[in-house]
Amino acid sequence: AVYYAGPAKTPSGMASGSFGPTTAGRMDSYVDLFQSRGGSMVMIAKGNRSPVVTAACQKHGGFYLGSIGGAAAQLAQQSIRKVEVLEYPELGMEAIWRIEVEDFPAFIIVDDKGNDFFATLGSRH
Repeated sequence: AVYYAGPAKTPSGMASGSFGPTTAGRMDSYVDLFQSRGGSMVMIAKGNRSPVVTAACQKHGGFYLGSIGGAAAQLAQQSIRKVEVLEYPELGMEAIWRIEVEDFPAFIIVDDKGNDFFATLGSRH
């Protein structure tokens, strides 16, 4: 899965520092291309995404999952088991990271059928 997040410095003795989800809208225009090539099939972030992402998930069988914003320290302590930089360490928090998680709290916002949880909420009002 691709986790759009901002990691903080790891305290001594911890697997990770604060590592909470961020909004991913700036990446929306790339999702169809990535998914057409087998990438970004499961994305985790916070907030809503554009209809382009919903269409890409429906077309390619992808999912967008939401996680809890504002609880980054809790996520680090309770769910993140291992963190390592894979590429571009000179970019700091913008590097490409691999994280191993356990019992990570996330919920489906956009499914592989094109259903969008946030759009459903908006249509009720």
